[in-house]
Amino acid sequence: MSTHDEKENERLRESEEKYRKMIEHANDAIFAIDIKTAEILEVNPRAQELTGYTADELVGMKVWDLHPPEEREAAEGLFKRVSSTGRGGRTDLSFITKDRALIAVDVSASVISYGKKKIIQRICRDVTQKRAMERECAEQRDYFEYILNMMPVGLGVRKNIDSKPQVEFENTKLREMFGGDRPRQRCCWYEKPPEGSLPAKITVDDTGVYAEERYYPDGKVYQFTISYYRNQDGSWSELQVVHDVTERRKLEDRLEKAKEDLEKKVEERTLELRHKQAQLVQSEKMAALGHLVAGVAHEINTPLGALKSNNDLLIRALSRMRGVVENPATPDAIRKHPDMSKILSSIEDLNAINKSAMRRIVTIVKSLKKFARLDEAERDRVDIHEGLENTLTLVHHEMKNRINVHRDYAELPLITCYPNQINQVFMNILVNASQSIEGKGDIFVKTFRTNDCVAVEIRDSGKGIPKENLEKIFDPGFTTKGAGVGTGLGLSIVYKIVDDHNGKIEVESEVGKGTSFRVILPIQ
Repeated sequence: MSTHDEKENERLRESEEKYRKMIEHANDAIFAIDIKTAEILEVNPRAQELTGYTADELVGMKVWDLHPPEEREAAEGLFKRVSSTGRGGRTDLSFITKDRALIAVDVSASVISYGKKKIIQRICRDVTQKRAMERECAEQRDYFEYILNMMPVGLGVRKNIDSKPQVEFENTKLREMFGGDRPRQRCCWYEKPPEGSLPAKITVDDTGVYAEERYYPDGKVYQFTISYYRNQDGSWSELQVVHDVTERRKLEDRLEKAKEDLEKKVEERTLELRHKQAQLVQSEKMAALGHLVAGVAHEINTPLGALKSNNDLLIRALSRMRGVVENPATPDAIRKHPDMSKILSSIEDLNAINKSAMRRIVTIVKSLKKFARLDEAERDRVDIHEGLENTLTLVHHEMKNRINVHRDYAELPLITCYPNQINQVFMNILVNASQSIEGKGDIFVKTFRTNDCVAVEIRDSGKGIPKENLEKIFDPGFTTKGAGVGTGLGLSIVYKIVDDHNGKIEVESEVGKGTSFRVILPIQ
């Protein structure tokens, strides 16, 4: 043998020795399997250690004899696939050791050719601890999933949201909310609400937690609290906690509506209070007017009585003077004096005028007393026409030489009312009618009976009220008069008084043609 051949053989021996030592010292069990008979041809020390059998005991055994009966079919199937296709394969199996212990192994098999011969090499790794850890992890996962599934809120996790988002976990409550009934059926909690939903309400609290309320067409309202965390591999996952806040939102809406209703009622009560206050002020004014009228009437009646008495004496004196002048015994110089008769006639005419003026003063004083009716603050049976006439007397100064008042009174029964309040209604309407007439015009006062009520219609030929203002004329503070003219309370007081009497008030108006108020009061 030449020196070259010797060196080549030496290199081959060294190479064989190296790979044999690698196999002998490998941490995995290695089996050489006959590709035709499936018998074990050779094993490394780790295979003996792992199975508890010696090399002599293992050699000649069928490869699936090392596995429990329920796994032999899988072991035989792996052998047949590898031997028939020549391609490698792997599976998870278990070894039954010589002392009947069960060891979990990860089995990989491949075909190895050397020279003209082929064998199957089987590498088995002990994964008992790994499987135990996997079982423990699975148990822990099941435990925590059980806890999470007991939670009253929806919980969902998506992983790889920065690349290819994928749902990793959904708890039971989340599936109930969004309809994922089967274990592998994903629900749509991570999607935006469908078309037709109301816009989402987004909030961020002081801690930076992002929350979003989504409103769905079926009336459901869900609150999504979203947070993110980085995984060990650097990818990002998303955690969404979902609360069903439908009932809470309904309650909040009811509370908001109750708040609005309360504010509305407070506003109504405030207006009513202002109305009552205005009425009280007006009543105080009327009471003050009554006291004033009583005092003025007393003060006027005393000198008025003296004037009336003196006027009567003067009339009798003038009558006697005329008798003396016309007596034939009176000297002709006096009896036939040209100025004497004129003087006496002039004095008599003045006395007649004075007497008429005194009657007018008496009428005005009586009307004032009857209008204020200080002695009739309680409900009473009254003649509505008397109240109208007394009021017309008092507002005469507003109308004289400018407005003609046309009366059309029907025969009416007495009605039960607060006389001073009803007189105030007539005065407010008549004053407004007078003020609405620029220059000369007419006011028509008509009374009639309708069913069990009496009606007083006061129509003017004034400028009228615009249509858009008709619904507001009874509101406290509303006025169409200029700044500084009126308080806007007159018609609101009228409305309240009529309403308190269980009556009603109607109004019709046309710009440029005038306004008509119709006060309808029950007889009883």
